[in-house]
Amino acid sequence: MSVDAHILKPLDFFTDLDQSELEIFAAALKSITVEAGEVVIERGTPALTFFIILSGTYEVAFEGGRSNTLEQRGEVMGWSTVVHPFHYIGTVTAKGSGELLAISSREFVELIQGNNALGEKIMKKIDDIAA
Repeated sequence: MSVDAHILKPLDFFTDLDQSELEIFAAALKSITVEAGEVVIERGTPALTFFIILSGTYEVAFEGGRSNTLEQRGEVMGWSTVVHPFHYIGTVTAKGSGELLAISSREFVELIQGNNALGEKIMKKIDDIAA
């Protein structure tokens, strides 16, 4: 299902994008529904998809027993799709049903390489998150 660009504007990840950039990014996103207990990301596997939370609660389990909960609309998961180490560093499990926006690593890279201004804004956001 395609994504309406207006959904993106209030999300922190997209606040620096103008309307045309929002539309470009929205066109590459897909909306997916997840169910309780579903593993969205598995630690150690290649980072093939970047996710943005629209709804739901997600537990991120890291090596060594650390964990974190993500549940805010607009939080992102899978930033390793476009930055080192290019594999997921945590396992993400849906704690209940929810909705995510998803973009494949291939489409994400094409998007940021194909539009310098957009790519610079997105990579700055990802650098901030990764730090």
